[in-house]
Amino acid sequence: MAVKNGFFSGKPERTETGDDVFRMVFDRIQTGILIIEPLTHTIIDANPIAEELLGRKKSELVGSVCHDFVCPAKCGECPITDLHADIRNIERALINARGEKIPVLKTVAKAEVGGKEYLIESFIDIIDRKKSEERRVALIAYLNEALMRAKKPLEMMQQNLQALATRVMSGEYDHEEIRMQLQLTANNMGQVAQNLEDLSRQAVEERDDIPSAFKEFIIRK
Repeated sequence: MAVKNGFFSGKPERTETGDDVFRMVFDRIQTGILIIEPLTHTIIDANPIAEELLGRKKSELVGSVCHDFVCPAKCGECPITDLHADIRNIERALINARGEKIPVLKTVAKAEVGGKEYLIESFIDIIDRKKSEERRVALIAYLNEALMRAKKPLEMMQQNLQALATRVMSGEYDHEEIRMQLQLTANNMGQVAQNLEDLSRQAVEERDDIPSAFKEFIIRK
């Protein structure tokens, strides 16, 4: 089985041989896959998803050393062949052709093909999951800050209103004083609402993943 710009060479036969089925799965699976020669750590094949995630064509990848694209380890310190580590669904980051970090779940397994052992390195893009986690953390932070801004003023207003209610029940009160206390409480409630609006506007302005129409609505509100 010759290697020629990819793991398999030659035109597929009309009947579906094992090689044909492998190539079909290899090209269509929605997981990035690199096939690596373990002695030289040379990439000998890459599927379309690997090309897409790394932002490089197969012709750039095949024949190159895997350390240059998907593994930060130095030569002689390969986690698989040198350190004999088990790499299975471990979170790592790929660096694509634009220098961007792409978070992935990475697995490396040994496989024998045609009587020779190879490393099959696969990686699944988890950038959407990471973004969801970041949004969740940002939401928790926003809610905590909103609670801190509102809790103390609301507790003070509650105490004031309870004190007013006690005085009214006892009959010891002045109408003007009660009116002023109620007006002060109303003003404080308005300030709490304004603080929460300002916090919401600030949070929206700092996020790049919020639809522009909703962002504009919040900012101008």
